[in-house]
Amino acid sequence: MARQFQFVAVSNPTVAPSSESKKMAYSHAFRQAHAQRRRKQMQKYRKEIANAPVDKIFTVTEEDVPSPLSQAFNGNKDLFSCLPRRLSSVEYFLLNHYVHVIVPFTVGHCGLFDNPGDHKTQLLREWIGLAITDNALMIAAVLLSTCRYILQVQPRNLLFAHLALQYKQVCLQTLRQEMSNTSAPINIMTVAKALALAVDEVISGEHTIARTHLKGVLAMVDSSGGPGELGLTSLLERMYRRFMVEFALEPPPRPLP
Repeated sequence: MARQFQFVAVSNPTVAPSSESKKMAYSHAFRQAHAQRRRKQMQKYRKEIANAPVDKIFTVTEEDVPSPLSQAFNGNKDLFSCLPRRLSSVEYFLLNHYVHVIVPFTVGHCGLFDNPGDHKTQLLREWIGLAITDNALMIAAVLLSTCRYILQVQPRNLLFAHLALQYKQVCLQTLRQEMSNTSAPINIMTVAKALALAVDEVISGEHTIARTHLKGVLAMVDSSGGPGELGLTSLLERMYRRFMVEFALEPPPRPLP
């Protein structure tokens, strides 16, 4: 990895350096140490994702669905005409359930939406709107999440339990591939997928695994220059900062305007 050197010019090298020169040197040393620590965290997260166990694949066909569910989503199909792939009838049901049940519940109960604003529209645009452009994020952010919520009410529902395992495998495999590609820059979609997996682990009560994903998110965001440089949406940045505080991971402070 290429190294960058910063030289501090002094007028008289035989005289003790000024406080300003010392400050510049200390600041540079701190930044280098901080960057090195984040690089190590990124490398550790890549290894953890690469070695993460993948659950057995369960295939679910439309014949497994107890009744035709595609009609439940007919009124919203035009809104999702840019979906990355055709959804099955059960997946249309999950998407419909997420939009009409989980989104209103989340807006009313999640601490992310304590401040005034049209949070339903923001959630639809900045979370679902991002997800419908990427198959893996759609699976992680919407389909997997909906399965988890349904299983909280119907813990013995084998259909959604099997789907959750299948979706989780797809998410981990996709994130594994993206993290193993060290030549590709980190982007907003990779961060969103890691955040979605962290949300899933929190819902499942696996806070230790969630913390692993969040450490990876912190390293990705920090190594990219912060949320602004990475281009995180307002909602994603709030999720990022809220998680960092709740898990005591100390994200970098928000820059002053």
